[in-house]
Amino acid sequence: MSTPEVTSRVERVFTQVFGPRTPFATSLSRLDEPRWNSLKHMEFLVSLEQEFGVRFDGADATDMTSIPDVVERIGNKLA
Repeated sequence: MSTPEVTSRVERVFTQVFGPRTPFATSLSRLDEPRWNSLKHMEFLVSLEQEFGVRFDGADATDMTSIPDVVERIGNKLA
């Protein structure tokens, strides 16, 4: 799966979890978005697992703090 395809699907999941009031950006990080708190982070990760058919471990959860990190980690799991 190409990076643009992964990014598009991540954007769709992000919008479902955070809603339309939280704008998606390919450079977005948890530090930039106050709504991306620990509870929403876990909800986002679970939704990504369902979308992509992958599993994240604790290291993934702590390392995936930005959209670029999320896209890269998913790409690696799908490779």
